Amino acid sequence: MLPHEAYRPLFDDAQVRPGLLRQRSPLRWGACPPGVIPLTAAEPDFPGPPVVRDALISAVADGYFPYASPLGCDELRETFCEVARARYGITGHPGSVVPTPGTAAALWGVVHLLCGQGDECILLDPVDLLFGQAVDAAGARRVYCPVDKSTGLLDADRLASLITSRTALICLCNPHNPLGTVFDERTLRAVAETAGRHRIPILCDEVWNEIVHPPGRHISMASLETGNSRRIYTVTGLSKTFALPGLRTGFVLAPTPREADALQLTFQRLGAAYSMTPFSQAGALAALRHGWPWKDAFLEHLRGVRDYCVDRLNAIPGITCGRPEGTYVLFPDVSATGLSSRAMGGFLLSRARVAVVPGTPEWFGPAAEGNIRISYATSRAVVREALDRIAEAVEELVTGGPAVLQAAGTGR
Repeated sequence: MLPHEAYRPLFDDAQVRPGLLRQRSPLRWGACPPGVIPLTAAEPDFPGPPVVRDALISAVADGYFPYASPLGCDELRETFCEVARARYGITGHPGSVVPTPGTAAALWGVVHLLCGQGDECILLDPVDLLFGQAVDAAGARRVYCPVDKSTGLLDADRLASLITSRTALICLCNPHNPLGTVFDERTLRAVAETAGRHRIPILCDEVWNEIVHPPGRHISMASLETGNSRRIYTVTGLSKTFALPGLRTGFVLAPTPREADALQLTFQRLGAAYSMTPFSQAGALAALRHGWPWKDAFLEHLRGVRDYCVDRLNAIPGITCGRPEGTYVLFPDVSATGLSSRAMGGFLLSRARVAVVPGTPEWFGPAAEGNIRISYATSRAVVREALDRIAEAVEELVTGGPAVLQAAGTGR
């Protein structure tokens, strides 16, 4: 494998091609009118690792397009187990691995396996919308546990106070989307031990586990020896790590092969589409075996862009932004501008021609109000232009007030 330095040119400004992305990225560039810069969907604007591209080309070269086994190929499950052991400290059996068509499908399956009508499921607040959607679809009730937006801290005692006789599942997101928090061992251990005392399983979404900036250090909850160590379902995937969201590559590492079998049966009841395609499996194998130097160069690029964005945002009147240790999203507080999250999203779209995700309940839960989410997995040139536009628009708002809002066609 080439060293990660050899991949640095793949993250130059010229690698981001808006014209092509408007055709190929329907949830990000393609969702916006020409001239609008999208900082919305948490997907990179860069091509994924060349070794993955080459593996996919090879996989389709013979012209055969067969069905795939829902179990995934043995080679993939064994390779994932080796990576989980070496990089995350999780000791598991290949029979405990359930490949899925993306992490969203993985979350959906685990929640449906463990929750039903009338159950309660503890979610962090704020957190990505996929958790709540899965809980609602299973007929369970959301119970929100707040995470401090300014510090990213999770109060394990507060979470414990929310447990009732109806609690069927605790869901964590680590690193946390949208706050970027990387939870420390003390917090993870406290949650796991609390869950263990009450015999409540944990779903731990770790899809961002490789996007962590020093001094942050990701710890997989399933690697900890706790009273609940055998009731943790670890969900992860390759979309964030290797810029492969469209490849739909997710994994659940179940506590035991028995629980993995039960999850497979749940997927069968949900529908036959819950399997990773043969071509996705070929790409996943290439990424897990040979994609790490590319990932290291990507993370190096992201760190520089993160620092640039945080410094620029904090220089804008009315906006404050922490420096997250994980993910490639930011969650700046815009409440001092006087606009709600939804209004700020509309204002930036109309006035600055920049699209962001507003911190509204449907996206991130009730506690997200006052914030917007920005994805910075793009080139330095793109974020520079976007932040120039945002700075100019917000400075006009702060000095001009209602007249600027009226001109932009945006209310408070």
